[in-house]
Amino acid sequence: MNINKIKSSKVILGTLVVLSIPSLFVFSLERYTTSDEDFCLTCHYKMWGEDFLVHSNIHPDSVRCPECHANKKEIIPKNFSADSERINPNCVRCHQAIFKKVDTEGFKFNIMNIKMPHKFHLQEVGALCMDCHYNIKHDKFRPITNRPRMEVCFECHDQESTPCTKCHQRGASEVRATLPKSDTIERTACEKCHGDFVSKTISFYQVDFPHQTHLKQQMQCQECHSNATLHGQILKTREECMQCHHQDTQRGCEECHAFEDHFRNGLALQTLKGEPDSMIEMVTCDVCHAEIADGHSREAVLGTCSMCHEEEGFDKNVDEIQATTQDSIQLIEDLLQKAKGVSENLPEASQQEIKPLLDEGEEILKILKKDRSHGFHNAAYSAQLANQAEETMNQVISWEETQAKPE
Repeated sequence: MNINKIKSSKVILGTLVVLSIPSLFVFSLERYTTSDEDFCLTCHYKMWGEDFLVHSNIHPDSVRCPECHANKKEIIPKNFSADSERINPNCVRCHQAIFKKVDTEGFKFNIMNIKMPHKFHLQEVGALCMDCHYNIKHDKFRPITNRPRMEVCFECHDQESTPCTKCHQRGASEVRATLPKSDTIERTACEKCHGDFVSKTISFYQVDFPHQTHLKQQMQCQECHSNATLHGQILKTREECMQCHHQDTQRGCEECHAFEDHFRNGLALQTLKGEPDSMIEMVTCDVCHAEIADGHSREAVLGTCSMCHEEEGFDKNVDEIQATTQDSIQLIEDLLQKAKGVSENLPEASQQEIKPLLDEGEEILKILKKDRSHGFHNAAYSAQLANQAEETMNQVISWEETQAKPE
């Protein structure tokens, strides 16, 4: 080959490609050590235990440690802090509209319909976001909600003189007046207001919790609940629950983890069924989750998997599946918000037609977030759900165009 005949443009291109390899490595390393949540948690999970790893129920998965803790003036984040002086500006940077909202207007997660004038507290009182929202990401209480708790309000407001209706609407004072006054909780007292609590399934430590099953074991309400500081406060920690659970190896995992079982079998969404995961006939839950009785981490699970998966790059394959799922979740969230905006500007009749599509998108998003394996329990089904949600949301977004086409 005659080197002199090689075009200079190819030489330049080749040189750039060669030089870009170490640059990409340096960039990836910098990105991982300054912006990746998993890197932060290699040390910080020790602060509060495994629950520190649980992502906020309120923020989307795209909001990671640097979004709150880094100095946004730095191109490459290296100065991290948990002080309110750092956190508060980062909150306002994304939530600038908070100064315009009044009372309960526009707060998606205000399920208790709390009257909360943020503008007054921030501008008139001089409060900081962290004064109330210290648990917005890391909630040490059980169950985790990531919402401000009432005891935070009483750090400023007098508990005895402040009427319930100041914050709670819909006759909250009358409801509170009927609450049991004793510290202990009896089932007969619970059923006066919570008549369906026995048959109703709630989410506790990210697992469906059946009251009925526990009551059949002759457990009393006060074993888990107390009225001492907060009505119905949960006393049991996850570690205490584990003293009974995961000890009986004769019980099937699906008795408590029905969602995970449905996801692995491609049945999490009844309107969109997929194929079971390829490993479902060969591997049972307890094979990978062997250390769950003592609490387990991602590293422990992968360590168990690697006993069979000795091939090089297995961990990387898991990372890629989970990263793809996280990207899909973010994309669906963005498309869903855009689709809702389109729907709001359409005639009432079109909104009614679109509503089932929006509901399906929200349901798929809920499923993908609920799967704590981030797609690894059934990668193919996870991708199938994500593609369905993306197609559905794009259908809503282009609704006007498709309706305007001549037949």
